[in-house]
Amino acid sequence: MCDGLSNPLVTIHAAAMSTPLPLPPIAAEIRELPNGLCAVALPMPETATTLVAADVRVGARYESPRDAGLSHFLEHMVFQGCAVHPTAQEVNEAAERMGTALDAYTSRDSTHFEHQVSPEYTRDAVRLLAAVLGTPAFHDIESERSIIMEEALDEVDERGRLVDADTLSRQILWPDSPLGQSVVGNPRNLERFDAGDLRRHHGHHYVSGNLVVTVAGPHPAGELLDWMSEAFAAFPAGERPALPPAPQPVAKPSFLHVDDARSQVDCRLVYRTPGGLDPTSPALAMARMALDDGLASRLHRRMGNDLGLAYDQWANWERYPDVGAFEIGAQVSAPKVPTFFTEAFALFRGLVEDPPRGDELARLRFRARFHLRSMVERAEGRVLLVAGHRVYPVDPPDVEERLRRLDAVTPEAIAEAVRGLLAGPPVGVAVGKLGRTALQRVKEIVKDPGRPTPSRPS
Repeated sequence: MCDGLSNPLVTIHAAAMSTPLPLPPIAAEIRELPNGLCAVALPMPETATTLVAADVRVGARYESPRDAGLSHFLEHMVFQGCAVHPTAQEVNEAAERMGTALDAYTSRDSTHFEHQVSPEYTRDAVRLLAAVLGTPAFHDIESERSIIMEEALDEVDERGRLVDADTLSRQILWPDSPLGQSVVGNPRNLERFDAGDLRRHHGHHYVSGNLVVTVAGPHPAGELLDWMSEAFAAFPAGERPALPPAPQPVAKPSFLHVDDARSQVDCRLVYRTPGGLDPTSPALAMARMALDDGLASRLHRRMGNDLGLAYDQWANWERYPDVGAFEIGAQVSAPKVPTFFTEAFALFRGLVEDPPRGDELARLRFRARFHLRSMVERAEGRVLLVAGHRVYPVDPPDVEERLRRLDAVTPEAIAEAVRGLLAGPPVGVAVGKLGRTALQRVKEIVKDPGRPTPSRPS
């Protein structure tokens, strides 16, 4: 009889979750070069490739309104030629003779570069990265400008209005801070940037004291550090710019609707949080996992399985050393928008009234260790764990200490951390078509989340 197997299986699963997964140790050696650059060596004898990476502490947070988008523009332009390889084609050919193409992305407070190569080319790859970051030629600005403009068009409609829900919500949440600016920038700025702007921004931010360079691969740590020291010895000198002030809290609940012709409505409910250095950080991390860490989590179970509300839904905690944003979002059809906001508020309240306990809390702790183990096993994950702490210290540098803090989180701590969020004003954004009645209902829900509303799609 199948019924006779159910309880033993549950017992076996619970026992497995309570047995900690061992974490492989991370071997890391860090050297500060004479010019102030931070070099991180991650020897991984078991890996078949090498990852060469660099992180620059620059992004939208370090830009004035007139420079909004310049960090992202500069990220694109450093690949367009350098002192050693004067053209973009030569840079690309040099990179791809060693392994993958050079890759990069810009966020609100940092820019990341990486190159995965065959181990015999590690030294050459480090030299190439030093050359493109340290001596960009800024050739072919117009062709790259055209590409970036295409990227920026994803955030605006045909009339030039901003319709990106992510940027819109951060503009409301952080109205007095460059953290609320678009990373890509607005078309007006992108049309104006020239080589002088790029050189000014590069000279201020792409300096030795503002850079963390990491190599993870099957080489001894001393060898990796020597190669980084050699390649980056002549890198432009300079110090890390001061972290801009944290944005001030918004004073009252806010809701913004942008009417846009799309098949679904992009919805966001966002609360301001303390930064990653705050004592509540581990509890907020567990709250985020309780909402959205697999299809068994609360958000997917409620909005997906129970209500059939959305195919695409998520909970995200965007954090910086001094401030953060906790978001529940989904893409839903227009009639379901009021229900989304009702249920999103209910999910937050549920973490206060009924925080994870027992098997749910055990599953979250297991998955926290599982995620960290998965990161430790990959070069990309080790770079994020070790070098990420050197870029912005929002987590303990020791992985086991991170786990100890997560394991120490109690149901009461989760409830208290989320209660702290709900004490602040919410920010709601909906981008898409909404009828007048639905729009009025959403405004009322965001203004007074405790107001009774239907808990089913209307």
